[in-house]
This record gives sequence, C-alpha cells and structure tokens, in this order.
Amino acid sequence: MERFKFGSEVAFAPRQDILEGVTIAPLTPPIAAGSPVQCAIFRLGPGGRIGRHPALVPQIFAVLEGTGTVAGTDGVYEDIRAGEAVFWAEGEEHETSSASGLTALVVEGPELRPFERRA
Repeated sequence: MERFKFGSEVAFAPRQDILEGVTIAPLTPPIAAGSPVQCAIFRLGPGGRIGRHPALVPQIFAVLEGTGTVAGTDGVYEDIRAGEAVFWAEGEEHETSSASGLTALVVEGPELRPFERRA
C-alpha cells in the first residue's frame, strides 16, 4: 500500500487561459506519460470556471463537494451537485463553472465510458 495526499496543499494552479480559480491535484501520471487513464481532483473556488474546450479523450467529471453548472456541445447549462457526474465524449465541447465552489474527481482515458446500470 502506498498513501499519498491530494489536498489543496499539494494542488497547483495551472497556467491555462480556460481555467479561472481552479487548482488541480493529480492522482495518476498523465496519459501523455503512458498512463492508460489520468485522474485528478479539480477544485473550483467561488466564481471558478473551466472555459469551453473539447474533451481530448472521454471524460467523467464527478462532483464530490459543492455545486456548479456544466454544459456540453449544445451549450445548455445544467446544475450539478455533490453525488452527481457527467460524461463527455472525445471531442465534445464542454465547460464548468461554480458560483460557490466545488470539488470534483476528473477521470480521463481513451477507453473510458460511464457505468450502465443493468435492470
């Protein structure tokens, strides 16, 4: 077993124009380094925003704490809160924002797809 931290003390603020008030705490190496998936904790502070961009690979955005809004290709904003997740397909334009702040687990990978509950 190997323990590691992913709290705000180990997170970094990426230098990208599309990210405002966002910090990222990686949980895995990036896909670019040969990892089959990449996972990270994203924290959006109050007023935080991940601007519109295409998903480079399929992506799951699972809100662990807080509330916000998400939009896909259609640009229609939908509320999202802790306990809910969205899936964006490869190439799908999407964005996220939060008036009050949120914490999410982001999982990305070329073979990723959402769980389908069987009846």
